Amino acid sequence: MPSDVLLSDGRPRTWAARIRCKDGDHALELTHREVVAERLLRTSRKHSFDPDVDVDWDAPQDPDVFYMPPELVSLYETPLWDGLTHRQRVELSKQEMCSIASFGIWSEMLLMQSLVMHAYRHRYDSDHVAYALTEIADECRHSKMFGRMVRTCGLRTHRPRAPEFHFAKLFGAVYDPMPMWAGTLVVEEFTDAFQRLTFPDEDLQPMIRQVTRIHVIEEARHIKYAREELKRLVAELPAVRRRMAAYGLAQATRLTSTQVIHPSCYEAVGLDPKLARRVAARSPHRRATLAWAFRKCTAFFDEVGFLDGRARGVWIRAGLLEP
Repeated sequence: MPSDVLLSDGRPRTWAARIRCKDGDHALELTHREVVAERLLRTSRKHSFDPDVDVDWDAPQDPDVFYMPPELVSLYETPLWDGLTHRQRVELSKQEMCSIASFGIWSEMLLMQSLVMHAYRHRYDSDHVAYALTEIADECRHSKMFGRMVRTCGLRTHRPRAPEFHFAKLFGAVYDPMPMWAGTLVVEEFTDAFQRLTFPDEDLQPMIRQVTRIHVIEEARHIKYAREELKRLVAELPAVRRRMAAYGLAQATRLTSTQVIHPSCYEAVGLDPKLARRVAARSPHRRATLAWAFRKCTAFFDEVGFLDGRARGVWIRAGLLEP
């Protein structure tokens, strides 16, 4: 580790930065990226998993047991939910869990591309790059794990809509770290919130609980890495650049949040997908659930000025942030 990273007593060197926001200056505490990376590498060595071994893929799936907490299902507390039988509700929970997993695979592939481009631009023998490569390996395992989970549930993965699928190809050609790290947090904090309710719930399918437990433990490191890099960026770049990125991210989040649940989920339980999507979008419970799922992400974004300016209004109108 470089000599300027530690103080004379061995403690890591930290420093404060201020960013100018419309509601006043925000103070950020920054830590040398080598210190952050060394800690994350140490944790990775202690707490990493092999899903092929650590998940019981042969565990029986009880047709009467939910795959995710029912209150997280998009139609919960709507007339359409009330009209479903118990087994239809269970099936919808399975379909939606696998839809979220498909979305997770797609987004993790985008993240892996970005992480490779990020590592390419830094010193290859640094702990910072070593952790970026470690995270890529984690995400490879997660994508394989999600794919196997979907297959084990008897379903197929699917891609996002054509516009999102083709537009995302640009991420493989353009390196822009600010939306990269912020977008990483949007996806990881959202899925983390759902999964933190899922894996401890003994009333859910055992295989799903094992998958979500692995993802929560390993994803906590990824969230820390992304947060530290985003803090570093907003401290260095002009406020106008931050606000532009924040507004673009807010609009992208508004659009993608409506695509996490694939229309086929509703068709599988005999519902009109267009009607079901409208009902879910207007559901007060669903809007409150999404705002809850993004609460840690939006609190951090507020801290680093990513809810500054017009971005906050987009989040609120989309139902992803309480006014």
